[in-house]
Amino acid sequence: MKYDFDEQIDRRNTNSAKFDEMDALFGSDVMHLGVADMDYRSPKPIIEAMQNIVEKGVFGYTIWPENYEELVSQWMKRRYGQETKNEWVVFSPRINMALNMAVETFTNEGDGIVLHTPAYTALQNAVEKYHRVMIESPLVLENGRYKMDFQQLRRNLDEKKAQGVCAKIMLLCNPHNPTGRVWEIEELQQVVDICKEYDLLLISDEIHEDFVKKGHKFVSCLHFQEDLQGRMIVCNSITKTFNVPGVILSNLLIPDQGIRERMKETMDRWGLHNPNIFAAGIMEAAYTQCDEWIEQVNTYLYENYEFLKKYLEKNMPELEVIPSEGTYMAWVQTEKLQISPEELEKFFIEDAKVSVYMGSRYGKHTDSFIRINIATSRSYLQEALERIGAQYYKIAPNNKK
Repeated sequence: MKYDFDEQIDRRNTNSAKFDEMDALFGSDVMHLGVADMDYRSPKPIIEAMQNIVEKGVFGYTIWPENYEELVSQWMKRRYGQETKNEWVVFSPRINMALNMAVETFTNEGDGIVLHTPAYTALQNAVEKYHRVMIESPLVLENGRYKMDFQQLRRNLDEKKAQGVCAKIMLLCNPHNPTGRVWEIEELQQVVDICKEYDLLLISDEIHEDFVKKGHKFVSCLHFQEDLQGRMIVCNSITKTFNVPGVILSNLLIPDQGIRERMKETMDRWGLHNPNIFAAGIMEAAYTQCDEWIEQVNTYLYENYEFLKKYLEKNMPELEVIPSEGTYMAWVQTEKLQISPEELEKFFIEDAKVSVYMGSRYGKHTDSFIRINIATSRSYLQEALERIGAQYYKIAPNNKK
């Protein structure tokens, strides 16, 4: 069937984090392009599966369907050619929770955790809130494309080791949030080599795996599980893919039995036993009946990305879109405006009446960036850009209307 992503759906007054929470912060007259969920209706088979649950009218404690692990494994095989054993699959409500559980399980206070920066806030929080030491691996922007600096990472690891910091984990994000990089197999091999060299547990957040632009290929870290002797935890989910983050569902793929059992023990200690009734009920529909939806939404998202890029190039050239390979966010450099992050945020909220995520959320050296969520209708995106454009003279370097 043909899905309509042009439809504007009013999500206000639905307890929406993207709209109601942001309204409370910035006002109901502000348009929101920040929180990373999509404004599109989920695929019809998922909605029908939820409706079947609602019609029963009973919402009791829930267990996973018997084929849960097989559904995840088959998805990885069919979509990415990645062999995955059923017993590797473990449920976690959210990837953010899984990151915290892994840090609690496999590290002690004062241990080091490698993080490629800029970094999604949940990855930073998993380090800082548990009082671990962040060992930064700053990404390098060269000719409009971010790269990992493996030499610098080794120097940072050696320096922390000399200071008595024991590095235990590397947190990876692929596709990378916020920059949009999709790491290539050669880059991932070097990541694996460093994990072997420094005896690191590799934890890979792959929640955006299904949003990859044409010309790029997603490779799961599971590809290297034998090389790394199973010392990895791979995290993915249908929640981003099919716009159902409210059902709270993610998967952990853990090849090593010892690591898997330790994570299960932590989950039991946290009391994570039963899935959300809707999460359990939509699994089969999502993994077997919705490929057409994800292909169509990827096409629409690419067109939104091109629309944004061309609009900014023509009307606000100082806002430079970093070429994106994956995710449904745009990472935009604002350095040429030559204004402070505080002035820029004030401009967006008070003048343009459009909220975006400021670069300061993602690390120490990203003040001159913003992140824009383009997973909305074309008309909503256009209206937001026109709002920004109408007020742009206030911050443009030539300061002319």
